[in-house]
Amino acid sequence: MTARLGDISSRPSGEPHMPSNIWSDYQRVKYPLPEKTWVWQLSGAGFDELRLVEIPRPRPGPEDIAFRVDSNSLCFSDTKVIAQGASHPRLAGYDIARDKVVLGHEMSITVVERGDRADPSFGIGNRYIVQADMLKYNTAVGYAIWGGLIQYGVFDRRVQEYLIPVAKRIGYSEASLVEPWACVEASYHRADMNETDRVLWLCGGGGPMGRMHLTRALSLKRTGACRALETIIVTDINDARLAGVEDRHGSEAAAIGVRLVCLNPGAADFEKKMAEAMPEGADYIVALAPIPQVVEDARRRLKRYGVLNLFAGLKRGTGEVKLGDIHYDQHTITGNSGSMVGHMVKVLKMTEKGILDTNSSAGVIAGLKAAKEGLQAVAAASAENKIVVYPQIMELPLTPVEKMAGAIPGLPRKVREKLDRGIWTREAERALITSMWSRPRC
Repeated sequence: MTARLGDISSRPSGEPHMPSNIWSDYQRVKYPLPEKTWVWQLSGAGFDELRLVEIPRPRPGPEDIAFRVDSNSLCFSDTKVIAQGASHPRLAGYDIARDKVVLGHEMSITVVERGDRADPSFGIGNRYIVQADMLKYNTAVGYAIWGGLIQYGVFDRRVQEYLIPVAKRIGYSEASLVEPWACVEASYHRADMNETDRVLWLCGGGGPMGRMHLTRALSLKRTGACRALETIIVTDINDARLAGVEDRHGSEAAAIGVRLVCLNPGAADFEKKMAEAMPEGADYIVALAPIPQVVEDARRRLKRYGVLNLFAGLKRGTGEVKLGDIHYDQHTITGNSGSMVGHMVKVLKMTEKGILDTNSSAGVIAGLKAAKEGLQAVAAASAENKIVVYPQIMELPLTPVEKMAGAIPGLPRKVREKLDRGIWTREAERALITSMWSRPRC
């Protein structure tokens, strides 16, 4: 037996079902839970093995909690699981063909039901994000534990230890995007930029994660933590991505005295322009290209006392390390492949206090049916910023934020103006859910 608040069946016999506010009912889970749920299931390697199916809604056991997925942003790590299938290291010993994988770890959830012996602090309507990498149990959400590309799911006691409470005033997408932002923040934990650094190079930085590093650096300049920062170089082999970076961040950088230089390594004059942009080299390099030779070449442009931040998903055993060069050039090399609970809590608090707008990383909005197409875009590196999926909305196609004003009826003028500028907001999210969410029926 499970305990649940707000179920229609809890009304006194004969009490009529009166119309209510859609947004309030959604937030407070004041509606009957559906008998079935839609979910993207992966049963092997390749996109052909990723299928959208309807299954009975998972019910919580005595110590479990059931949740609704409110939003889930897509990650390049998801596409690695699709490419590798059962051979992915995190799926060792897991029967993917039988038990399936449900991708998604950048998720924002709401508790909708709990088992009789579940921790009562997980109240119905309470919201959480999850630290997906469960080191204590050598497993992870979105891998051997079903993740966020499902409408309704269940977490056992193990996962509950890795749930982080979210204030209800924070938007669902804001909460989802805490996880990738926490990875960015974690990468600076050992060796951050400092107030004397003048040149930052984001090598392979035209994509969603590169933009997060760029946004962070501009914030540090604006607040005085990196007062000497004068040049940020973003290199990428995708001209469309570079144009998007320049369009979104060029004027912002100029306004605070930072020269933003966007260059394609394939251009004939690349070497000349790099020399002009940083004649003495870079003080801090973030490697976002997962190609060892590219990273090794980048390190040769690092100034003495500089830092190389290995952020890209480089394979184990690849690359050469010149220990003597590191020693005499007095370089610091740091690596990062994820975040810990503390990093997520730090970023969440920054978001709650208004210090950081994680929604600045939302570039495309989509419903659950479009998740596969979104993952294909991520795999093809055609997504310029993060894709946020709302599993409770089925039919919304991949829609750039700047086009969302045309998809949501009755928006206030100020909200429409922000959307037209590519800015996703809590107000737009609320209007989206209010207009497109279909309340389950008995």
